[in-house]
Amino acid sequence: MKKLLGIIFILILLVILAQTYESVSCREHVERLKLTGSEAENEFKKCKSF
Repeated sequence: MKKLLGIIFILILLVILAQTYESVSCREHVERLKLTGSEAENEFKKCKSF
């Protein structure tokens, strides 16, 4: 039972790390394009949905 809980915990941690990495990489993408305002928001959302 402890092994199963450990595996579930590790999988949850990996999902959280993947989402954080995706968010940071999309933010950097928007910064490289030097977008501001609604253009930046739209590009960020488009990047996250991809």
